Amino acid sequence: MKNLYKNHLLKVLNTFDVIMQKHSYDQVILYSGDEKVVYLDDNLYPFKVYINFKYFAPVLNYPNSFIIYKSSEKPKLILLQKIDFWDSQPHALKGICCDFFDISYYNNLEDMRKQLPSKLKNTAFLGEEIIRFQNYGFKSLNNQKIINHIHYHRCFKSQYEVECMRKANQIASTAHKTAKEAFLSGKSELQTHLAYLEAIAYKEAEVPYENIVAFDESCSILHYHNYRKNKFLAKSFLLDAGASYNGYHADITRTFAKKEYTAFHELIEAVNQSTLNIISKIKIGMNYEVLQEQMHLDASAIISNFKFMNISSDEIYEKKYSKLFSPAGVGHYIGLQVHDIGNTLLDENGTLIEKSKNHPRLRLRKNIEIGNVFTIEPGIYIIDQLLKPYYGKKEFNWDVISKFRVFGGARIEDSVYVSNNNVENLTRPYLN
Repeated sequence: MKNLYKNHLLKVLNTFDVIMQKHSYDQVILYSGDEKVVYLDDNLYPFKVYINFKYFAPVLNYPNSFIIYKSSEKPKLILLQKIDFWDSQPHALKGICCDFFDISYYNNLEDMRKQLPSKLKNTAFLGEEIIRFQNYGFKSLNNQKIINHIHYHRCFKSQYEVECMRKANQIASTAHKTAKEAFLSGKSELQTHLAYLEAIAYKEAEVPYENIVAFDESCSILHYHNYRKNKFLAKSFLLDAGASYNGYHADITRTFAKKEYTAFHELIEAVNQSTLNIISKIKIGMNYEVLQEQMHLDASAIISNFKFMNISSDEIYEKKYSKLFSPAGVGHYIGLQVHDIGNTLLDENGTLIEKSKNHPRLRLRKNIEIGNVFTIEPGIYIIDQLLKPYYGKKEFNWDVISKFRVFGGARIEDSVYVSNNNVENLTRPYLN
């Protein structure tokens, strides 16, 4: 892993070398971020490190810290470690990045300015809290041209990044299995969520996104978070939950049902086969929107096969009825962010791709390239809000729809990595 990280860091440093030469900067300083206080309170929000800070190094829990990089020099890590008996402080840094940085510590926020070079007139600052630094004398604060360049190149993952995501998928898969058992044993939504966290020893703030833990009809709410605390005889369970490794994320969705609900089991398997079918269509150079169309072709066939509608799959697709049952995008980039950046950047200069007119909810519209990692997550849902305008129309088989309404819906989500000669499913080795 250390050699993988070494090569990753060389890639990152080369990206920043090009940026500095192209835009006439001597150095770049990245700020990890502030701890944020709840408005009119003295409680802190969970700290989330600046994304491009952890692109350099898996240093995740050091607020008020800096990375300083000047071409041809060893990058520096300047970490805040307060002398404080009120609040716990991060321990001295350990791990794979330590050999590749000059690491120093400071102990008092009032000394922050002293940690930085005295002359910053040719220095680019990158980080969230620009108000704090607006009088420091930086040449630029969050220059959008620099940010576009970084975010474009982040779309192409190093082997280190891919390995981190493999490990994140492995961790999340362990918790998925535990949560499934919790559901089958009769636990509540909240208890199932807590079982997930316990399985991988995560605090609530450590999951990469808020877990979606939905039973029965709540599975039709794509981002459901209102965990019910009461136990009840649930029929179905949709779990969309991830994990992280060195700041890189997994995003996995699985749907389950109690064994006696055969028809819904069959629907889940149909969605599962759609996920695998879409993945099998991936080709380098193909526009990602082609996969969106494949999802709707598959959805139309499922809708027809399960008799949700009284017309053929071809008619369902042509009339766009599949969007009523499958309204979301087929997937998105994933990496340092669950919805990783760069979905619409056509080049490093920041040229944008417009939203799809046919699929406005589709996040990713670029051609598929070597080094991309993205999700594939088709689903079939019974969403009354979308179906309501069509109530009474004879094209719809309302009796069948009513029978499936109690299950909410089914989604199956994997992450895939596109290499030179292969499309690797990062999820399936650990979770079928």
